[in-house]
Amino acid sequence: MALKVGFVGTGGIASRHLQNTAKRDDAEMVGYADVVLERAQAAADEYGGNAYDNFVDLYDNEEPDAIVICTPPFAHGDIESEAAQRGIHFFVEKPVAISMEMANGVQEAVEAAGIATQVGYMFRFSEALIKVRELLSDRPIAMVQAHYYMPGLPSPAWWPYMAKGGGQLVEQATHMLDLGRFLAGDVATVAGQTARVRNWTDVPDGYQPEGLLEYSEDFEIPDVTGLVMQYECGALGTLSCSLVPQATWDVGFKVVADGLLVTIEGPDASWVGDEEGEMKAGENWAEYVLYELYDQVIAGSTQTSVPYIEGVKSLAISLAGYESVNQGGAPVNTADLLS
Repeated sequence: MALKVGFVGTGGIASRHLQNTAKRDDAEMVGYADVVLERAQAAADEYGGNAYDNFVDLYDNEEPDAIVICTPPFAHGDIESEAAQRGIHFFVEKPVAISMEMANGVQEAVEAAGIATQVGYMFRFSEALIKVRELLSDRPIAMVQAHYYMPGLPSPAWWPYMAKGGGQLVEQATHMLDLGRFLAGDVATVAGQTARVRNWTDVPDGYQPEGLLEYSEDFEIPDVTGLVMQYECGALGTLSCSLVPQATWDVGFKVVADGLLVTIEGPDASWVGDEEGEMKAGENWAEYVLYELYDQVIAGSTQTSVPYIEGVKSLAISLAGYESVNQGGAPVNTADLLS
């Protein structure tokens, strides 16, 4: 019998997961819930199944085996907790929550239910980055350096609000923070600073944005953020983020280890030192993170590579950075944010 799959949130990144799920002969897409019913109906029309404007009706009427959650950060929490209480396995896109209270509450529900969960940190499934992890496993790591420079503000209406999206540090740079954890282990402390360097709200007359935004009627988040992290292994890490409009996207990641310098570009990697090489991600690598959940549930297993707790730990780095800002830049222990 095919795995019955439902979707909560059908905009944005959901399109990738809808398409990938449709490729599976062993998965039946039974229902879609979205606060904009027309979006859910469009998915139902294309892939089959029924449309709903709330997740509870989806759970009640379709009784899915697994759900794929692709909502904005502020909408998480009840969706996952209700699924756990019903024994529904779930895949959830990053970030897993907007607050540690929300994330820790869901984690408690997941532990009580004993369900399979998976967070959408797809870079962990790149063969190239798995190889890098192996190369680093027996070397002292000195430095983990990342930057995430965006040429403007993403267009979703919730992005400029700290209470809805958490800013770039929570919503986008979480991929960099999670990759650092994947390669170098957990982060012990975080020190952070933020800044606002331009006027976003003085919208020029006749402004008609295309793609990323240069102005917004409201803007509550930092447009520049910097973190310094102390890893439990002893390494230091840095992350710099910017939304300030400029020419292009620029995302970079390097690891300095004893005898090795690693450069990561997207899912691909190269390294020089006492070993030299380069490696590309495998074909269709971005599918693996979702497919692993399906495979494990079908096999009757709850063991996945990126269970919900991994998303909680990566979120804790972002929120420890903001807490450090509140404390004047003093280091904050990530463990203090975990329940």
